[in-house]
Amino acid sequence: MHLSGLAQRWRQRHSSLRELDGLGSDGLRELAGDVALQQADLYNLVSRSPADGALLPRLLASIGLDADRVSRQQPAVMRDMARVCAGCDSARRCRRELDREEAELSYQAYCPNAETIGALRR
Repeated sequence: MHLSGLAQRWRQRHSSLRELDGLGSDGLRELAGDVALQQADLYNLVSRSPADGALLPRLLASIGLDADRVSRQQPAVMRDMARVCAGCDSARRCRRELDREEAELSYQAYCPNAETIGALRR
């Protein structure tokens, strides 16, 4: 089951990347503009595991911040944090520490959004 799940996620990501490629340069530029991202960031987001997208809201919740509230009050900040999170090389560690309920104590050591999160907490 684990191997089949990995294969399915791989197929989904590659299918999404092919869809982006199918938009052509004008369509891709328009889509990236619509979601306020650079084209490279859009590709990076699509190529990541869907589970990685849940890490930022989980991290924010673990330290007492409401991701929905941040999104409503400071959409550009939340969008930037999501972009940074999507490019992070510490997703595995983040997920592990969130699962162990230890992220609040250690995220500053590995999270590229730590400074922004600290500012939001003030």
